[in-house]
Amino acid sequence: MQKSNVKKLSGILLAGVTAVLFNSHSIASVSVEEAIQKRIEMFKSSKANIKKLRRLIRSGDTSEAVPLADFHVAWSKEMPMLFPLGSEASTSNGSDASSDIWDNPIGFKNAIQQYKLKSRELRKSLISADSVLINETFKSFAGTCKGCHKQFRN
Repeated sequence: MQKSNVKKLSGILLAGVTAVLFNSHSIASVSVEEAIQKRIEMFKSSKANIKKLRRLIRSGDTSEAVPLADFHVAWSKEMPMLFPLGSEASTSNGSDASSDIWDNPIGFKNAIQQYKLKSRELRKSLISADSVLINETFKSFAGTCKGCHKQFRN
């Protein structure tokens, strides 16, 4: 490849990467305060979602429950980005995040991974329409939330 073509290709790649970086509106680029507020909103939505999931499962309406499980799969992917350093609980920020999140980052990541795994298992069981499996996976799924809150929430 000629030098001019290499320079041209490098310039195009640099421009493309720069455009992607400047145009990205990822959660990772929010301030600590915004991360805390987004996190609080997501946990409130999650709580309401779990209550609705429980009702739908008890009524046997699993078709409407699948999109609710999808919320948890997506939330499990976003969650780690909403715990930046400095976003632990304080008297001024409304956060309940324990400092154990940052003192034990591997444990916290493992807890989120379990939540992701159990969210996917719940979704799969809802699609199967096997009521025994659905009840088992829902219980296991809800247990990941409770366990994480017990360990990493004030």
